[in-house]
Order: sequence, then structure tokens, then C-alpha cells
Amino acid sequence: MNRFILATALATSGFTAVALAGPLCAQTAPAPGDNPDRVMTREDTIARTDRRFDLMDANRDGKLDRTELQPRRAPSAGGADMAPPPPPADGAAPPPPPPPGGADRMFARLDTNGDGVIDRDEFRAQALRRFDRMDANKDGKIDAAERQAARDAMGMRGERGPEGDTPPPPPAGAPKPDAGQ
Repeated sequence: MNRFILATALATSGFTAVALAGPLCAQTAPAPGDNPDRVMTREDTIARTDRRFDLMDANRDGKLDRTELQPRRAPSAGGADMAPPPPPADGAAPPPPPPPGGADRMFARLDTNGDGVIDRDEFRAQALRRFDRMDANKDGKIDAAERQAARDAMGMRGERGPEGDTPPPPPAGAPKPDAGQ
């Protein structure tokens, strides 16, 4: 049972990561044909962030709400995906926000002014904060070495096992995890 819950939580966090990948675009390297030395400048980051924002802003109102940050998935064959709830009628109070989860924490982190939507400036600010963290030598550019250092610092360098991506093995002598008993 514990393994099922853990697997479900990991799968949900994976979908959330995909849905909220836009703010992470500052760490994505440009296509090699566009930039052979693969150096990313602050201006490149702003341009990429603005393009991502425009793609995500489905209703073109200049703001991203929670529905625009949801993952874009095809409905399942069994019809298990539910349609989003309708907007509240005029004068009716909106439903209370869902309890804080991974996506809600990320949304709250991006929504710095707390107005319930993410505007272009908030979206850019997150990408530029990430850029500044990755720009180790503070020269206004992120090169391949700085990108790799950021990946390593974030633990994104998992090893590949025979079944695909697997986490690295625990260090020798580490206590064994509880088997759920």
C-alpha cells in the first residue's frame, strides 16, 4: 500500500513538473543550430520566457491562471478525466482554493503579489532568478559548464539502469528503508 501511495505521489509530481516547466525555461539550452556555443544571455532568457508565456496564455489576457498552468493531456480512454468546474455565476463567491500541494505551492511562489494570477512580470522574474542562480561567474551569460553545474546541484544527474532512469544506489552502510511494516 505504501509503495502504491509513493508511486502515485511521484507520478503526480511528475505531471506537475511538466505543467509548470515554463518558469524553468531559463535553464533550457538553446537549440544548437540557433546558438552553436550554447551560451544563454539574460536577453535570450527573457525572449524565451516571453514566448513560453505567450504559448501558455490560452485566453490572451496577459495573465496565467491555474487552469492555464494545468498539464495539457488528452482525455483518457475511460473518460476518467473530469472537465474543470464552471466559473462562478455573477455575484457568487468563487470556490475556496484547493489544499496546498506541489502545483499550488509553485503557483503561490510565482504569484508574488498574491492576486491569484501570474502576470508576465512575475513569470519573467522567476526565470531571471533562476538565471542569476545559474550564472556562477555573474558575467550575464550561462555557458555549458554553468548549466551542467546547475544540473548537478539540483540532483538531475541520475544514473541509467537497465529499466531506464533509476536513482543512484544508496551509499554502502546506509540504513535500509522501512518496508512499510
